[in-house]
Amino acid sequence: MISDLGVIIAAGGSSQRYGEKDKLLEDLAGMPVFLHSISNFLPFVAPGNMVVAVRESALDEFRCLTEKFLPGSQIRFVPGGKDRVSSVRNALDALELSSGLVAIHDAARPLASGKLLEKVAARARETGGAVAAGKVADSLKLADDNGMILLPVSRDKVYHAETPQIFDIVNYRHACESLQGQVPTDDAEIMRLAGFPVVLVESGEWNLKLTSPDDLGKLQRIFSGGRTWEK
Repeated sequence: MISDLGVIIAAGGSSQRYGEKDKLLEDLAGMPVFLHSISNFLPFVAPGNMVVAVRESALDEFRCLTEKFLPGSQIRFVPGGKDRVSSVRNALDALELSSGLVAIHDAARPLASGKLLEKVAARARETGGAVAAGKVADSLKLADDNGMILLPVSRDKVYHAETPQIFDIVNYRHACESLQGQVPTDDAEIMRLAGFPVVLVESGEWNLKLTSPDDLGKLQRIFSGGRTWEK
């Protein structure tokens, strides 16, 4: 257990790109998608130090499912805001840690393991901020507005930013408070805008994000195929 680690699970999205159903409530190996990473992280988090941000209309459903599958887990729930930044801020306000680390994780990444959480947290403790990431393997091209190739882009230093993203909680609170109307797409950008350094930590291949129904099929095949990874 990492006693000074708070974990925020971002589960307040609208799933607009997924379709009519909330993707986080889809069944994956007998359990809702959103509970997989929570289950993986729980052994590493002190009781009361995990907060889940959920859209207000779904709070009761998420609470009931959590109690069903993870009874007595002492997970706290808060209503999400109008966007991801405000949802995470609501969860951050609910964390009672005055020092240590805070991890922010997208509930739509159900394969993230406790081992990955530990690895990113260790680097965050050294540097003040660390982000799970995957190196880009494809050839990259810069295009114009019509899709015509302008020039190749080197992939040597290009990464997919993933979660968990973990930061010194005092610096992260300061970074959030210093936002001036910006709506960054992830928490690493919040830190960068405030002038705090963030290091990338290669996560490996097992950190797929559920965005489309095709992704759910991929995740189901991973689970049903018997492929294992450390939790």
